Amino acid sequence: MADDVMQRAHDAEEHLKTYRTIMKVSGEVGVPACLGITMFVTNLLLDHGMFLSLVAGVLTYILVHYVVRAFFSH
Repeated sequence: MADDVMQRAHDAEEHLKTYRTIMKVSGEVGVPACLGITMFVTNLLLDHGMFLSLVAGVLTYILVHYVVRAFFSH
């Protein structure tokens, strides 16, 4: 019985560690990538040209990446 309780506590710690890692990676990579792609496609559809669309996508990715890192740093 005590062994089962210890195993559950260990599993809960592992699940929490996995959850935090997934949330960190999705926040620092996934969200900025989605917004960067959105800006790129939106600028392409607005006929701003390939270069300006690419610049807007990259700048959006960089800005959102730093904002998300600052938000999750505490």
